Amino acid sequence: MRFHLIFLVGIISFFISKTKAQNSSNWLVENTTEIMTQEGFDFSEIKKVLENKRIVAIGESSHGLGEFYRLKSALVEYLHKELGFEVLAMEGGLGDINLAFSNIDTLTFKQLRDETVFGNFRASEANPIFEYIKEQSKTRHKLYFTGYDTQTSSSYFVNMLKPIIETYHKNLADSLEYKLGGYSASYRAGNEGDSIGYYKYQKIFLEAVKEAETILIKNKQKVNLEHQLSEFQYNILLRSLRMFQSSYNRSFQDRYYSIGVRDELMAENIKWLMDSIYPNKKFIVWAHNAHIEKGAVENSWGIKWMGHYLKEWYPNDYYALGLFAFKGNTYQHWTKEVVAFENNGENSIERKMIETGKKAPFLPIENQISNPNNQWLYQPLTGFELENGGTINFIPSKRFDGIITIEFSDIPTYSEN
Repeated sequence: MRFHLIFLVGIISFFISKTKAQNSSNWLVENTTEIMTQEGFDFSEIKKVLENKRIVAIGESSHGLGEFYRLKSALVEYLHKELGFEVLAMEGGLGDINLAFSNIDTLTFKQLRDETVFGNFRASEANPIFEYIKEQSKTRHKLYFTGYDTQTSSSYFVNMLKPIIETYHKNLADSLEYKLGGYSASYRAGNEGDSIGYYKYQKIFLEAVKEAETILIKNKQKVNLEHQLSEFQYNILLRSLRMFQSSYNRSFQDRYYSIGVRDELMAENIKWLMDSIYPNKKFIVWAHNAHIEKGAVENSWGIKWMGHYLKEWYPNDYYALGLFAFKGNTYQHWTKEVVAFENNGENSIERKMIETGKKAPFLPIENQISNPNNQWLYQPLTGFELENGGTINFIPSKRFDGIITIEFSDIPTYSEN
């Protein structure tokens, strides 16, 4: 009799568990929207949740997926046309992007791409957004292009700074590229545990940027007049140099905290751009999922990322949209290798989303009402983020306001000129 009772309880538990899983899957099917169509992308459902936001931050689980660049380029254009977002802030150098955009009339769209962003974004899948920025620059409805990173992402900043410095300090100008390269050299030494190299190159870098800053401050009027700088260009040059000093002035023991310092300063740059340069304009922020998340992943190092600050400062205006991919190939830039992946784990966000039967489902999380069928939104799931160390754990509702998952992506196309 006892055996039959245990067997019956087991059967009942099995069917209850199966029913819950089915109800959860049905809820997800009903609450996601397919954004990928044969004609391109349909963002009409996304429009409904973004109409009253001032900042839409669009992430990506990897910098090495071409389909993300194609999707994000289309979404940026849509937000500009349909919802009046006027500023695209892309993960790239504060100096490089802003200075290049200030001279956009002298650049082709490919030059605009290659003179502004990091190499991982210089792919043909991202070309449409740079073409669009260039086209719109000739109209009354510009899409303003800005950057906010404390690192350089191209050579545009140093090429613009060098002739200015040469007037006052030729030796510094002649060695400027090498000395600014001290940032990367010090970083590499730190990763290798080489404290001597770390401090050596850090000193070279910090002394050079401090000296350049002093030259700009002491000779402001003459610099602006002789080099035909606008007040905006001068301020960007000066702020970039100050950001360099703030972002990499850490001891060897505290060197890894520079990661968090970078994100804090990036958030400050976006706030400065929003409050002082483009007041009252709506912003699109393009970056990695880690930078735009509104809440931390589980078991993190306690680092406060850029999106955490922005959500605090603009609580009702900030929307964090995370992007994931179920399977494909991603390009790992630091090893120059192709990494194949398939996120088929039972508890992965990618599998849950793609089991809806959609190619690119969008799930709005903000303002969802908790019910028995969506409790997984409030519990840890896994996701694959290459630059974030691989498989991570996070609570969807805590980290993002919405999620898009694409079924497949290959690596970006970098071969074209």
